[in-house]
Amino acid sequence: MSEDVEICYNLVTELQRYKRVSDATYPRAVKRFGEKGVLDIVGITSYFASLAMVMNTTRMSMPSSGKRLSRFPE
Repeated sequence: MSEDVEICYNLVTELQRYKRVSDATYPRAVKRFGEKGVLDIVGITSYFASLAMVMNTTRMSMPSSGKRLSRFPE
C-alpha cells in the first residue's frame, strides 16, 4: 500500500476502533494531508459510519442487482 493509503488507513482504523487518533498518527496525517484534509477524512468516515448504522438498524436489504463487497480487514 502506498504511504498516502497507509496514513489514511491508520487514521480511519484508529478513529473507528478506538474513537480517537494516536499522537503518532495525527501529526503524520496533518503533515501529509493538512489539517483541512484530515478533517475531510474524518467527516467522510463519520458520514459513512452513520449511514452504516442507520442501514444496519433498519435492516435494509441489498437490492437484488447489488454486489456484496468484501469485508473490511480487522
